[in-house]
Amino acid sequence: MLSSAQFAIEQRRRTGRIGVRLFIVSETMFFAALFFAWYYLGVTSNSAWPPDGVARPLLAPAVLNTALTLISAVTMWLASRSIGRDDQRGLVFWMAASVVCAVVFMAVQTQEFRELAYIAQGSSYGSLFLFLLFFHAVRVFVGVVLMLIVLVRASMHQLNARRRLLVDATVMYWYFIVAVWLAVFTVLYVL
Repeated sequence: MLSSAQFAIEQRRRTGRIGVRLFIVSETMFFAALFFAWYYLGVTSNSAWPPDGVARPLLAPAVLNTALTLISAVTMWLASRSIGRDDQRGLVFWMAASVVCAVVFMAVQTQEFRELAYIAQGSSYGSLFLFLLFFHAVRVFVGVVLMLIVLVRASMHQLNARRRLLVDATVMYWYFIVAVWLAVFTVLYVL
């Protein structure tokens, strides 16, 4: 039987997880609307999609970012597994590895924005392409901020197997970011 303090902690954890899931559902709606707009504009366009004169972006940076996101999903899983075993060092190591992957992802994305800025001029294709990338990049930035908060709290020994809601929320959000990137990569670069 749980003590009242343990019950309160478990209730807070359960409520926090529900809140994170609802937030992720709302974010999913934004991306679903953007993907719908992408396909709608492509189908109703009077010209080719992408329009004539607009080259498809290079695949290499997107493939690199896909590898980074998949690696970060694994490192995030290892961080979550570490906190479940009360392994503070493991949590810090794997969360830091996730931060490195995310920061490199943002650096590659920033370079791609610089190289692709021209496609947004006078083209719904280019504008929506860059907006989808930017919209996702903002979420990556939020994920990095959450990871840094986890690292600070872990270094202050404020997280453990019982007090891990922040870690769980960060992991759930990061998995969402990875899933969205896989959809963005498929829609914008592969199809």
